[in-house]
Amino acid sequence: MVKLPDCKWAQRNDKILLTINVPNVDKEKTKVDITETAFSFNSDDFELKFDFFGTVNPETTTWKVTARDVQFVLMRKEEGEYWDKLQKGSKIHTLKVDWDKWKDEDEQEEGDVDMSGFSGMDMGGMGGMANMMGGMGGMG
Repeated sequence: MVKLPDCKWAQRNDKILLTINVPNVDKEKTKVDITETAFSFNSDDFELKFDFFGTVNPETTTWKVTARDVQFVLMRKEEGEYWDKLQKGSKIHTLKVDWDKWKDEDEQEEGDVDMSGFSGMDMGGMGGMANMMGGMGGMG
């Protein structure tokens, strides 16, 4: 049975920070599909799908797998006011605000997100965005 993973999110005027708490993820067996308006993650018994509250730029999205989670930096299509929430529609009961990463709109500083270890959306044989993005490689 597919389960919703526990996840957290925070935002800046120009980006969304999303952490999916699934340990020991095999990147080769994980399917990630990100469009301007939708997000989809599927790995082992976990699946998360939703439509974004606003729009993101899938070409500049980066992500990394750690021992405990999968972390995404989703660049917003346009900088601006904070979104009211991450997704359209009904509440995702496993999605919480990441207060450790949250910054109010008036507290932001340039370079306040550590981007080390993140790679672009070069997903090899994982389908989805990989075909559209060709051999884009890491954004590192």
